[in-house]
Amino acid sequence: MKIAFSNLACPNWTVDELAQNAASMGALGVDLRAFSGENSPALSSNPMTMDPVALGDLFANAGVTPMCLSTGVRFDKPILPPVIGRALFNIEEGVEETKQFVEFAAKAGIAFVRVMGFQLPAGEPRVWGMRRIRERLALAAQTARNTEVRVVIENGGTLAYAEDLLELVESVSLPWLRVSYNTLTAAQNGECPVEGIRLLRDHLSIVRVGNTNEQSHTLLGEGDLPMHQAFAAMDEIGFDGWAVYEYPKLWCKELSDDPSNVLTHAIDTMYEWASKETECSSSACGCDAASA
Repeated sequence: MKIAFSNLACPNWTVDELAQNAASMGALGVDLRAFSGENSPALSSNPMTMDPVALGDLFANAGVTPMCLSTGVRFDKPILPPVIGRALFNIEEGVEETKQFVEFAAKAGIAFVRVMGFQLPAGEPRVWGMRRIRERLALAAQTARNTEVRVVIENGGTLAYAEDLLELVESVSLPWLRVSYNTLTAAQNGECPVEGIRLLRDHLSIVRVGNTNEQSHTLLGEGDLPMHQAFAAMDEIGFDGWAVYEYPKLWCKELSDDPSNVLTHAIDTMYEWASKETECSSSACGCDAASA
């Protein structure tokens, strides 16, 4: 597997600082949270503020891979009114936005664009919501048809489980669609990440890891969740994709830790776990107890 971290951990670093610091810490890649539009949060390394070719060159010169544009694109917005809305309004919510990110990624040499399914409306039959998301996701994935980029769908919202991702990716069934599995999101919703990784083994390109305790996010390996088991599961399935550490300092302003210390610790820990021959056990995961 290849080790990377998200720029969410270091919102005040510029893109140049991000690339140079990643190289000095030994990370092979960086996951770039990407925002477009005027109301984007303050993220100094937002890749969408740069020329994509210049962005790719900057990371190449540092010897670090900008491995993913992690977007907030989602496909869950209802079509209202249900019948007339299909004829009169845009039913391809999120597709054009995905296309713009894919085009940027292709120019920058970024392999993945992350999208979300996200929230099924309360009171709507699940089959309706899943069909709407599936149709839009299929169109979005096809925007990568003539590129080296792959669209990755990630768990979140009411689609928090590996089963949800498997249902979407297998029903869409396109070679341009892969999976990004957020183990912390899954565990916080009562799913064992070990079982999730096993279930998604044929579709995984990215596995995201992090850790929390009852109060807040913690350093990797110091929270309530035994994330080393996720690395054992990745080793078990022969995972050769990206393991990405997330520490959401951009969203959680109370996290005052120096990002250099947080990320150095995380990268060292991930390499240690990746190199160990640890027995993988879902019964040792303890996710149900941790998320209760």
